[in-house]
Amino acid sequence: MKKFIYISILIAICTVQNSSAQQDPNFTLYNFNMNIINPAYAGSLDIKEINIGYRSQWVGISEAPNTQILNYTTPLENNLGLGISVVRDQVFVLNETDIALDISYKLKISETHDLYFGVKGGASIINIDLTNAGSSVEDPLFARNESFLNPQFGAGMYLRHDDFYLSISSPNFLNGKRYEKQGNVPRAAVDNLHMYYGFGYHFDVSDNLRVTPGIMHRNTEGAPPSTDINATVKYNTIQAGMNYRIDEMYSIFTMFNIVENIQFGTAYDFTISKFNQVNDNGSMEIMIKFQF
Repeated sequence: MKKFIYISILIAICTVQNSSAQQDPNFTLYNFNMNIINPAYAGSLDIKEINIGYRSQWVGISEAPNTQILNYTTPLENNLGLGISVVRDQVFVLNETDIALDISYKLKISETHDLYFGVKGGASIINIDLTNAGSSVEDPLFARNESFLNPQFGAGMYLRHDDFYLSISSPNFLNGKRYEKQGNVPRAAVDNLHMYYGFGYHFDVSDNLRVTPGIMHRNTEGAPPSTDINATVKYNTIQAGMNYRIDEMYSIFTMFNIVENIQFGTAYDFTISKFNQVNDNGSMEIMIKFQF
C-alpha cells in the first residue's frame, strides 16, 4: 500500500502540466568532481583522474533516491581535455543512467588566466519499473514497464586563475522526455534546462593553509532556484568545509589522502526544509579519487 501511494504521487507530479521541472541529482562534493556539471572542467587540472562516488538521499527512507558516479578525466595534446562519465540515479521504480563524453579546449588569455570551453554529448537511458510499484489491484497504469533513451548535449565555460575560478554551464540543453501520460498509460515527464553558475576565491593564509569561499547557483526552468554558499579550508593534503543551501540544508564535508594519489571524501547534509518533518536523518555522500 505504501509503494502504491509513492508511485501515485510520482505519477501525479509528473503528469501535471504546471508542476515543477524534474531536477538533476544535486551533489555536495561537486567542487571535487565539477565536470559532472561543467564539461569545460575536463582535463583542467593537468592530471588524470578517476572518481567513484555514491550519494544516499534522505537516509532511512525506503526507496529514497540514490546516485552512483564513475568518471574519468585527462588532459590531451593541443590544449584539449577529455572526460567520460557514467551517472546512475535511482528513485523508487525510476532508474536513469547517463553516459556522457566531455571535450574541452584551453585558451590561455594571459600569463595568469586560462579560459576553458567544453561540450558534453551523450544519452540518458530511462527505465520505469511500474510492474513492481506495489499495486494490489489491476490497473492499466501499472500494467507494463517503460524504457526509452534521451539524447544529451551540454556546454560550459571555466575560467581559472591562481586566486579564483568562475564556472558557467549547462549539462544538457535538450528537454528530454521522461514520463508522459497517454490515456491510462504513463510514458514521460519533461526534463527542463539546468544552468549552473559558480565562483570561488582562494586566500593563502600561509604556505600550507588555503581558505576558499565559494558560491554555486542553480537555475532550472519551471522550478525554484537553488543557491549554495560554502567555504573550504585546505591544510597540506587535508580539506574540510561547510556548505549552506539556502532554505534547504547545510552540510559538512572533508577530502583527504588515504595514500599518495588516492583521496577519500565524505559529506553529510542536514535538512532544514519542510522535509525534515518526515525525515531528519539527512543525506550522505562519499567519493574516492585516484590521480595519476
